[in-house]
Amino acid sequence: MRTSLVWLPAGTIRWAKRGRLRVPEPVDSYAEAMLRDGPIPRFVHGILEYALGVLFIAAPFVFDFDSGAATGMSVAVGVLILILAAVSEGPVSLVNQLPVLLHVAMIYLLSIFLIAAPFLLGFSDEVPPRNFFIVSGVLLLLVTIGTRFRRADPKADAGKDSATGARTSSRAVPPPVAPGPGSPSPGPTPPASGSLPVVPGQPQPPPRMGRPPSA
Repeated sequence: MRTSLVWLPAGTIRWAKRGRLRVPEPVDSYAEAMLRDGPIPRFVHGILEYALGVLFIAAPFVFDFDSGAATGMSVAVGVLILILAAVSEGPVSLVNQLPVLLHVAMIYLLSIFLIAAPFLLGFSDEVPPRNFFIVSGVLLLLVTIGTRFRRADPKADAGKDSATGARTSSRAVPPPVAPGPGSPSPGPTPPASGSLPVVPGQPQPPPRMGRPPSA
């Protein structure tokens, strides 16, 4: 009997045994790795993207870029960032068409491209555009990593609260303790108020009847 282990693109493991496949629950490891739960809210991330897009468009004129490649690429990157911020799902989006996972993947690729752009496009000798592209790429990458893209699941929170309440109630009420062999037996239950005690071997009086209603 031979068992082979196969890794699938989505992180799912399949075991092939005697020609049959047993597939467990799929695990989207790529989404878990990309959509991190950082301290920066999505609203702040979207505002920073709009500001960065405007800054890239104005950077060649503010920092006086001499390279034509740096100027054209800076304006193109600024327009691209504005489009991504406007069409992606989020609190400051205008269209909500691009999924969050795809948006994050494109931002990661754009950050890496910004860091390598001065060396790929041949303006690494010019200090202002080189520093601007590298610093912007690093900051964009760090902000994306530290953004809280995941939404809170109310059902999961309710399940956690109910489980916590159940544990608390089970701790508050101790279980009944069975009497041991040497412990005294509990005494007789006292009679209720208004009733006579029951004496074994003696006849008991009839129960009292209520007063008949008056005509």
